[in-house]
Amino acid sequence: MKSLIICTLTLVSVLGLFSVSGCIRETGKPGPGQSSRPIPDQDLSLNQGSDAQASYYYLMARRYDSKNEADQEQKALEKAIAKDPESCFLQREYIICLQKQKKSGQAMALAQHLAEKYPDNVENLLLLARLKKGDEKDMTVLLERILKLALEDKETFLRLGKVYMDEGMTLKALNLFSRMASIFPDYYVAHFYLGETRRMTDQPAAARDAYLKTLELEPGLLEPRFRLVDVYKTMGEEENKAEIIKNLEEILDFDPKEERALIELALLYFDTRDFQNADDMFSKLSREIWKNPDLVVDIAQILIPERRYQDAVTVLSQIRRAVPGNANINFFLGMAYEGLKKPDKAIECYLKVTPDHPQYKRTILSIAFLYKDMNRTEEAIRFLEQHHRQSPADIDITSYLASFYQEENRHDIAITMLQQALKETPKNTALLFKLGAVLDTSGQRQESIETMKTIIRLDPKHASALNYLGYTYAEMGIHLDQALELVQRAFNIRPEDGYITDSLGWVYFKKQDYDKAIFYLEKAVELSEYETVITIHLADAYLKTGQQIKAVDMYKKALENARQDQGKEIREIEEKLKSLKTPGQ
Repeated sequence: MKSLIICTLTLVSVLGLFSVSGCIRETGKPGPGQSSRPIPDQDLSLNQGSDAQASYYYLMARRYDSKNEADQEQKALEKAIAKDPESCFLQREYIICLQKQKKSGQAMALAQHLAEKYPDNVENLLLLARLKKGDEKDMTVLLERILKLALEDKETFLRLGKVYMDEGMTLKALNLFSRMASIFPDYYVAHFYLGETRRMTDQPAAARDAYLKTLELEPGLLEPRFRLVDVYKTMGEEENKAEIIKNLEEILDFDPKEERALIELALLYFDTRDFQNADDMFSKLSREIWKNPDLVVDIAQILIPERRYQDAVTVLSQIRRAVPGNANINFFLGMAYEGLKKPDKAIECYLKVTPDHPQYKRTILSIAFLYKDMNRTEEAIRFLEQHHRQSPADIDITSYLASFYQEENRHDIAITMLQQALKETPKNTALLFKLGAVLDTSGQRQESIETMKTIIRLDPKHASALNYLGYTYAEMGIHLDQALELVQRAFNIRPEDGYITDSLGWVYFKKQDYDKAIFYLEKAVELSEYETVITIHLADAYLKTGQQIKAVDMYKKALENARQDQGKEIREIEEKLKSLKTPGQ
């Protein structure tokens, strides 16, 4: 199968058609690939005499490179550079040698220096671009500079366009690929990316034309045909049904086992009630799964991440008729039914997943949570108890079962079970953390504090324990300096955790540093998507600083997002809103 492959330009030509010497100047000396001097078979010494030329040492470096002797290659290149210190080519080769040895810092520093010394040398700038990572803004400036100097450099067009696309600068990407397609009218990759940017800017007809041009230049490609299918669907699936079928069938002509095409064609036939053709497609998929059972994973990855749950149910249900014993089919079918909010159907599928399946434990936990979501908590507990008896050493099942007991206020059972499990693994921080949480909700706060301290002694970077202990102190209004230090440590480990960020803001609130409290609490509500308790904290902080309108807005937001089991919080918000109302409101 011929797929869309974007080839980048080679860094340098080892069989150089250029001189070793000089970044700008040219000399009469033969280049490395032009030397008629043979490379001896025996190991070479660097002590060949002071009259050795740079090209000779370069050839020695190539010899060492072919033998994977990086240290010797580096020394040979250093000798070559000493003979010709102005050669950009040799310095680039030296930088590449450093990079191969994982000396990235040195390589980057030298590449930066070389680019600054010779700002108009395209090869130097390209090398720097290849080494740079992370700072997309800096990369954009560098690539734009290269493009001005070398308008015919395809690699720079592609890299810069990709940066624009990744950074959401779609119009810039569109303009760039339009220029590229104009400069390189016979380069299929330029037209493909022009199609991509046309599609991203809601120009389906123009995107279609770009993909068709791509296929005109390179008829064996599959990806543009898949893109055409998507575009035709955007333009109207019913009106463009013939074109969609044509492209999918062409894909299958190139690769009869292409599962994406089989899936899409089967669904198209099924949705239009062309069951004979649909059955034919599903039969082909089923035959491939008999040969390769793991193909089910590929099918699920095509549909479920895109939230095409109904399509997943259709495809997997049809395949299951022919391959009933495949545990993967039942597992992913359960996931699809979960996505469709059909818990009974999901449980029915999950119960058919066998213990040898790699996701069997996840399946068990999913069943338990589905029972709970259906307000069948006792069934969830009995189900987990059954599996706990079968696997008493399983930490995850023990921990989740303890959580279910905790929510049902059966604290004594949860504590006893956790303590029993800890006899086997007394330093297991996951079980200790769960025990500390259950002790806290059962009213044994001091015992909970001591348990969290134990976890921190065992693992000083346990962010959850650091946060729990610090937040507990803040709630109790004690040891606030220590609480700040604990939560700050947790925040340094997980700065994007909304709950830890909330704890940091709440400690500052308790210390009456309301400006800092608001700073962190505003970040926390965004990270947590306005979780109710966190939103209440921010509203309280606004109220303390006299920002009553903002406080009311946050209390209302907290009320909107409150769960059914947050009755206490709901009553608290309603009381606060009632007290804030003025006669004129």
